[in-house]
Amino acid sequence: MGASVGNNSGGPMADINVTPLIDVVLVLLVVFMVITPLLSSGLPVDLPLATSTVTVNDVGQHIVISLTKNGEWAVEQELCETHEALIDAINMEFRDRPESTLLVKADQRLPYGDVREVLDVLAENRFTSVFIAAGKDK
Repeated sequence: MGASVGNNSGGPMADINVTPLIDVVLVLLVVFMVITPLLSSGLPVDLPLATSTVTVNDVGQHIVISLTKNGEWAVEQELCETHEALIDAINMEFRDRPESTLLVKADQRLPYGDVREVLDVLAENRFTSVFIAAGKDK
């Protein structure tokens, strides 16, 4: 008449199987490790530091114009040799993503006159709303 404790009568098991949970977590970790380097857009540049910045996560809402220390211009990953090529590449990106905004990423070692030249070309072609990227000063 008493309850039997600890027998193997086929009742519910009290142990939790964490192996599937670990498998899912490891797969997510690998996916994030592979995708994270691909999230940066434009060419790699050393951004100038600023004391006050607004942090914006770039998830494809910007058309990135990169200006490298060697004086190269690029729209996303496509190098542009002339002003006309730059504007044509920007217009092609706007056709694909009309809701996008322009983001200029210029290397900190680039003379300001070179950055101003690109900003003037953009203004002459009616691209007047432009964001300029800067790194956070620590």
